[in-house]
Amino acid sequence: MGFATLPTDILLLILRHLGVADIFALRRTSKALEDLTRSRSVWHDALHTHILARGLPLPGLRARSLDTLSAIELEELTFRALALRRNWTSSHPRSTRSAELVPPNIPPGARPRNLAVHYLPGREGRYLLTITLYDEPAAPRKYVVHCWDIGEEAGEPKVVAALRCTDLTGATVNTDPSHPGILAITRRGPSDDVTTSIFSIDFRARNVGAAFIPLQAFASFRFPLALEGSVFAASGPDNIVRVFDVEAGYVRAALRVPREYDDPTLRNEEHRCMGAVVLRGHVLTFCRQWIHLYALPSVPESPDNSTHPPPVAYNPIASHGWQWRIDSLVVTPRLLARGAAPTDEDAETRVRAGADEPEDTGHGGADEFPPIDVLIRFDTWFPWPVNILHHYVLTPNPAFTSSPPDAVAPDTPVSIPYLHPGGGPTMAHSIPSPIRLFTPSDMVLGRRGTALWLDAQAYESGPAQAGDHGQRIAGKVLASAGAELDRDKPSSTGEVDVAGQGGEEVGAGADSVSPGWYSEERVQTMVFHMQEEDDGWNKLAMDEDEGRIAVGTVSGQVHLFDYAPAAGL
Repeated sequence: MGFATLPTDILLLILRHLGVADIFALRRTSKALEDLTRSRSVWHDALHTHILARGLPLPGLRARSLDTLSAIELEELTFRALALRRNWTSSHPRSTRSAELVPPNIPPGARPRNLAVHYLPGREGRYLLTITLYDEPAAPRKYVVHCWDIGEEAGEPKVVAALRCTDLTGATVNTDPSHPGILAITRRGPSDDVTTSIFSIDFRARNVGAAFIPLQAFASFRFPLALEGSVFAASGPDNIVRVFDVEAGYVRAALRVPREYDDPTLRNEEHRCMGAVVLRGHVLTFCRQWIHLYALPSVPESPDNSTHPPPVAYNPIASHGWQWRIDSLVVTPRLLARGAAPTDEDAETRVRAGADEPEDTGHGGADEFPPIDVLIRFDTWFPWPVNILHHYVLTPNPAFTSSPPDAVAPDTPVSIPYLHPGGGPTMAHSIPSPIRLFTPSDMVLGRRGTALWLDAQAYESGPAQAGDHGQRIAGKVLASAGAELDRDKPSSTGEVDVAGQGGEEVGAGADSVSPGWYSEERVQTMVFHMQEEDDGWNKLAMDEDEGRIAVGTVSGQVHLFDYAPAAGL
C-alpha cells in the first residue's frame, strides 16, 4: 500500500504533525496528495498548530472570522504569518511596503517636529496617530493630532481626523480597543490648571476637523501615564499618582510614595513616576528608582450619580528599589500564550482584536497576570545615559489569589500578584545600544516580545559605539519563559552576556539574574534601518500584529515600513 492510498483520516492525522514546508513538498508528489493538501481541514489545523498555538500574529486577518475563511484563504494567512515571522526575526528585515506621511496644513514658514507616533490597537490595524509640534514667528507653539488610515484597502495613507490645540503636556492612547475613549489629551491652562479630555474618533466623518469627538473632560495633572479602558493615571509635581474614572471624570485613588522624614515638601526625584500598568484591581508604578505595587479595591457606586466618593489614599503594598536611577524606560505586559489551539469563536475573536486576557473567572492564580517586560536605559553621572539597554522581566506570583482584600492578610505572599518575596525584576538581556549627546533616541516594546530601539550606531561591523553621525533602528525578540522560539536562528555576535550561571544577589537591592531566560534562545539583533549621515529620526512606533514600524522625524514627517508579504502572495 502506497502512502497516497492510505485512508484520508490517517493522511490528515499525519499532515497535522508536518510543518508547512513539508506540506508544500508533499503537494508536489502526486495529484491525489495535491488535492488533499488543498483541503480546508489541513490548513485549519496548520494555522492553529504553527501560528495560533505559538502565539504568532496573523497579519491580514482584519475583522474576519476564521470560520468563514476558505481553504485558500487559510493557506494564505498561514503563509503570510510564517513569512512575516521569518522576515521580522532576520538579521536585516526587508520592508515590503513603505510610505511617507507629511502632516497637512502646516503654515508656511512654521517649523514642524514630530512629538509622538502611535498605532491604534485593534481596529483591523488600519489607523495611526501622529502628534506634530510647529512654531510660528511671534505666536505660541501649536500642536496638531492627525489620525491616518494606513490600511492597504485605503491605498495611499490619508488623514481621517485632525485636532489642533495649544499648551499640550501629554497624550495617551487607550490600550483597550473596545473602549469608546481612544485618546486622552492633557493640556495646561493659563493659570497652570490642567485638564484632560477624552476623545473618540469618527473614522468615517466627512469633516476631518470634526472627527475627534469629545467624550469627557476633567481637572487632571500634568504628566499622563496610562489610559487602560476606563482607567486613566496621571501624576503631578508631588509624585503622587492619581487614578481617574474617565467615564465619571473623578479621582478614584491617590497612590502615595514613601516620604523622606515624612515631609510632604520633600519631593524626591527617585520617586518620580515614568510609567504605570493597570491590571485587575492593581496598579504598578515605575519610578526613576523604584517600582511600587498598589491594590485598588472596588469602589461602591454612589446612589446619587451627581456625587462621587472622595479619593482614597493608598500606600504601596510592595516595592522594589533599583541600584541606579533610570534615564528612560518602557513597560509592557506580555501577551499570554494560550498553548493549546483555540477551538471556539471567542478565542479567535481575542486574536483578531488583540485582546490579551480571557474573562476573569475569579479563581485567582498567576495565570490571570502576565509577565511584564521592562526595557531600561539607566542614568549616569555624566550628561548622557549608559550605552546599554537592560531587559528585565517582572513575573507574576504563582501563589497569588484573587480573594477579596478583606479575606487575605495584606502582608501574606498570596495577596501580592507581583514583587512577592523572591519575585523582583529578573534581568534577561543586556543589549549594546550606543547613543550620542543631542542625537534623538527612543525605544518601544510589543506585547508579543519585540523590543525596538533607536540609537546612534551607524556602522554594520566593529564595536558597539556611537559614530560622529548617523542612526540605527534595531530590535530583538525577547525570550520569555516557556515560549516556543525558533531554534535555527544564529546567536547574536554583538550581545553582551551578563546572565552567568548563578542568580545570587550582589549587595543589598541587587537585581536577580536568571540564566533560564537565556537558555531558551540567543536571538540575533535585527537591524531594520540605518542611516550614516542624517540624525533626523526621533520617535518609534510598532505594530507587531501587522508587522509594521513607524518612524517620526525632527522635521515632522513620519516614515512607514511594512514587513509582511503583500496580500495575495
